[in-house]
Formats: sequence, structure tokens, C-alpha cells
Amino acid sequence: MDTSASQATQVPRRLNLREFAQRERTLEGSIAVSELPRLASSLHADASRLRELLVHWSLQGMLREQPGAGVEAVVRLHVRAQLPMTCQRCLQASPQQIDDEVVLRLVDDEPELDPEELESDEEAFCARHPVDVAELIEDQLILALPLVPMHEVCPQPLPTPAGSEAVPDARAASPFAALAALRHKPN
Repeated sequence: MDTSASQATQVPRRLNLREFAQRERTLEGSIAVSELPRLASSLHADASRLRELLVHWSLQGMLREQPGAGVEAVVRLHVRAQLPMTCQRCLQASPQQIDDEVVLRLVDDEPELDPEELESDEEAFCARHPVDVAELIEDQLILALPLVPMHEVCPQPLPTPAGSEAVPDARAASPFAALAALRHKPN
């Protein structure tokens, strides 16, 4: 994936999603992570690196027939990036590959969060007002981040706390192992 900031494209700041979907339009491009401040604050990178990192995105509007409900407008947002997060095991930078897609069902009012809505694979999105596509992209990336980012295998051995020794096996670490030793101790 190219991370050149020179390929960043202009992201619409006010887009009427319902009209976009009704016209069945498609937009795609890239945005520098530095333009997404909430996302940038959770990453393991300095300001110059954030300007170089790109998020690739596409937004596709469409109309689809719903049995018994007529035609409904939806948009599909796809985001893709490799983001440097802090590994929670070794506290070093850990690149996390994000490749996420969401389908937003456009509605006029915020729906009640009933069990049916919570179980849906799609999200209802209030489309009464124009949206900032950059904020939509940023929201989806934040939702796609791992809760606990970690390397599969940390690049450096993990440090042990000063004064502690590595435990050779799990039995010695168990508090019950000490009790068992006392029980078998000769008087």
C-alpha cells in the first residue's frame, strides 16, 4: 500500500448522502491521517509521520429494493489503512492493518435501539443533514481499531521487573504450589 501523502485527494466536507445514493454515485480517494485528529491522537507516530500515512477510502451510494418496504437508499463505506498503534505487551509501535466496510441504511430520524436494530448487520444513519465525509471515515476507522493492539510476536524480549526472576514453570507461580509444599513438609 502506497503511503505517499502526495496522493491524498480532496474529501467532500458537505455531502447530501440521500441525493448521493439516489444518483448511485461513487467516490474514492485517500486522506492523510493528520487530517483525522481523533484518530491521530490514538496512534504511535509523530506529526511528520501522520502527514505521510494515508487512509484509502471509497463511498458508494445505491438504491435497493426491500421486500414489503419499497426502495431504500444506502451507502457503503470502505476504509483501508495500516496504522501504527502501541503494542500493549511491549509498548513499541505495532502496525495494524485496517480493512473495514460498513453499509449505512439512510433514514430520516434516529431509530430506537431495539433488539432488531442492534442485531442488524447494517447501521441506520440519519441523513437529514449533509455530512463531512472525512468525519464519517474517521468514525469508521476508530470503530475498526483493535481494542488491545499487540504484535503476534513482539520484536524484542519483554523486560522483567527489577528484582523479579522469570518463573520457569506455571506450578511455581501458583499460590497453591506453596501450600502443597507446606503440606508435604516433614515436621
